[in-house]
Amino acid sequence: MSAAESVQQDGIDGVDFAKRWLESTTWIDLPFDAYNNAPICTLTRLDNKMKRYDLFGSIHTSPPSPVYVEVKNYTSTGGKQGEEYWEFLANAYSITARDIKNGEDGRREFMWITRHPFNQTDWTALTSAGRINAALGKHPEVLDGQAIDIDLLSTVADRLWLLVVHQRQEGLMLSAEELSIVESRLNRKGKK
Repeated sequence: MSAAESVQQDGIDGVDFAKRWLESTTWIDLPFDAYNNAPICTLTRLDNKMKRYDLFGSIHTSPPSPVYVEVKNYTSTGGKQGEEYWEFLANAYSITARDIKNGEDGRREFMWITRHPFNQTDWTALTSAGRINAALGKHPEVLDGQAIDIDLLSTVADRLWLLVVHQRQEGLMLSAEELSIVESRLNRKGKK
């Protein structure tokens, strides 16, 4: 296996683990992934550039909330995770601003899942309106010349998720059979 294939396989494995872990909470359903359903996992920014997310599905709230998930299978502090997260924040703002500009807020939530924490000294502020504003300063192209809406910064911040999942958490997940039994009793998906 080449180095590129190994990196690709690590990504696929990370997406699969994140999907299974999130679905095991019974609150989230992620039927679409970028490897098999790229168009539905792709959103458009204000500048008409496309952004593809690893997973798409919904959170079982009332009403259900659409969620787009970016998975990083990093296992160490190396790599570009901190830089990529800035872009993630800028994209979340731009996509939401484009929705509103076009007349309807898609109420999308954006989730970043990693196996390794990053920017630890700033951890508590990584999903804040101020951090999104700073991300837009680093990626002004996503604004396509539009002014930053201060209220929208707070809206997007309220829709961000930042999760760290350790590989050992896999041992705490329900099996597929156990999950099926629990889901049938909870009926969060409203299938009864």
